[in-house]
Amino acid sequence: MATIKDVAKQAGVSIATVSYVMNNDPRIKKETADKVLKVAEEINYLPNGIARNFKKNKTNNVLVLIHNFGGPIYQEILEEIHTTLKALQYKMIVCSGELANNLLQEKQADGAIVLDTTVEPNLLERVAKKGFPIIDQRKIYGPASEIIVKSMDGFTPVYEVVKLAILSGFTKFGFMHGNEDSPDNIKRYRGFTKALQENQIQPFCELKGQFREQIGYQAIKEYYENGNLLPEVLFCANDEMAIGVINYLNEMKVDIPKVMKIIGFDNIELGKYIKPELTTIDVNRAEWARNLAQSIVSAIEGRTTEIQKYDARFAIIRRQTF
Repeated sequence: MATIKDVAKQAGVSIATVSYVMNNDPRIKKETADKVLKVAEEINYLPNGIARNFKKNKTNNVLVLIHNFGGPIYQEILEEIHTTLKALQYKMIVCSGELANNLLQEKQADGAIVLDTTVEPNLLERVAKKGFPIIDQRKIYGPASEIIVKSMDGFTPVYEVVKLAILSGFTKFGFMHGNEDSPDNIKRYRGFTKALQENQIQPFCELKGQFREQIGYQAIKEYYENGNLLPEVLFCANDEMAIGVINYLNEMKVDIPKVMKIIGFDNIELGKYIKPELTTIDVNRAEWARNLAQSIVSAIEGRTTEIQKYDARFAIIRRQTF
């Protein structure tokens, strides 16, 4: 692999001159710079980006930590973050698991957006104390002033849709959980139980679907085949689980929505085409994701007064009447 010394030798200049050229230093004459760049191209020399960024103390990179790369929701959020960061002259590095922890601790970026709820809050606090801006969607305890919470409201839309169903006369409500320790699941479940409590209604049943279509299918299958009665309304903490429920009940010839109304969350594209169409909650994820990207850049560049609490707008898409 060619080195900076090789470029300097073949171009007949000093190593310092090559370094100045690679960093676009205006003090170097154009003819010298052109000569150095031509040699660098001929011998396939690539400057060490990490070292250069270290000297500049800025990488223009933003880490985005996610739990996994599957599902339609992350795809939309990541695309919006990427597009917004690019417009602001930043690059996105998406990572998960051990790699995410390593990059976070090594600070191979200028800041981080944390969408992965499995990342230890203690790690985030430790890194943030060293002046590394982090935007997280959970509440962080302790003196971590560089961590800004930007959660998406899951409580209010679920509370409102369940209230609508109660006003329509329904009293038997079930809830299908995603991952029970997920902030999204917790907020949605709290909205669900709050609406019931205000009307002195107890949950009819609770199932576990882990936010996945196939596990949602299996959860309702086991519940139904064990002889349990279906609730009048089943709220699923995301659309993928709700679609799994619909697929199974369609196979069993259960008349949806006559026997049971099914409500999801996310308004994914597939929900429009499954039969019967899925009633769901649409939260403006694109707007929220753009706000995440804008906020982390503001934090990196020291404009923290521009960062404000953000509540994504939501709409209830009533495709199954109740």
